[in-house]
Amino acid sequence: MEIAKTSRILTPITDWSQLSNGQHLQEQTQKLVNSAISRCFGYHLLKLGQLSTQLQTNRCPIKHQINCAEEGKEIGLQSDLHHLPFQDSTIDCCILVHELDFSSDPHQLLREIDRVLTLDGTLIISGYNPYSFFGFRSLLKPQSTQTARLFSPNRVVDWLHLLGFEITQKQHFDYISAQPEGPITSLIESIGQRYLSFFCSVYFIVAKKQCTPMTPIKSTFEFRRAISNNQPVATKQSHSKNIG
Repeated sequence: MEIAKTSRILTPITDWSQLSNGQHLQEQTQKLVNSAISRCFGYHLLKLGQLSTQLQTNRCPIKHQINCAEEGKEIGLQSDLHHLPFQDSTIDCCILVHELDFSSDPHQLLREIDRVLTLDGTLIISGYNPYSFFGFRSLLKPQSTQTARLFSPNRVVDWLHLLGFEITQKQHFDYISAQPEGPITSLIESIGQRYLSFFCSVYFIVAKKQCTPMTPIKSTFEFRRAISNNQPVATKQSHSKNIG
């Protein structure tokens, strides 16, 4: 298993066109994001990375939206994604699209998201699946992946579980890694997504940060052992005086 953290300098992705079949991939991701954000509520939505910021989120009930990336155009906040300039528990929804694939420290990236998300906050995340036609092809042509590091969706789910997230949606798409242009390719794509999802090129996960009750439940008070020393017990006696 590949170690998550690396010292390699990774080439950042600034546009969907840099990805394999990027336009079709953006359209498919946009549909899933539209469905997920319609169920998100709160005050602040955070889109991390330039691919996330290029997605439309005007259907989200959350009106205050922040585009955050290390560089690029139409960025509201320029920052290192591994060290976000937000206070704890201030973001209600976070979108992270194909950033784990190009992160030198994905654990730290997820920890930062966990830190800034509110209780019951939502994380929408997607990435490439190494056990797919795209992943197999990337082994033969490493330069085609733009130095992407592919982590399996099950591994990402394990990381999220360790942070206390509940997975509310897990979906796979882009089975044949090509835009369906006819009924035959569309049929193959639909069959692949339904019955061979393990081999689809892209995973899409929606996770909710769990709220842990902070008030402990008190147990019934009991003595560990009976208290008895067979000693006489002193009692308080009342003395009355006759006033005459």
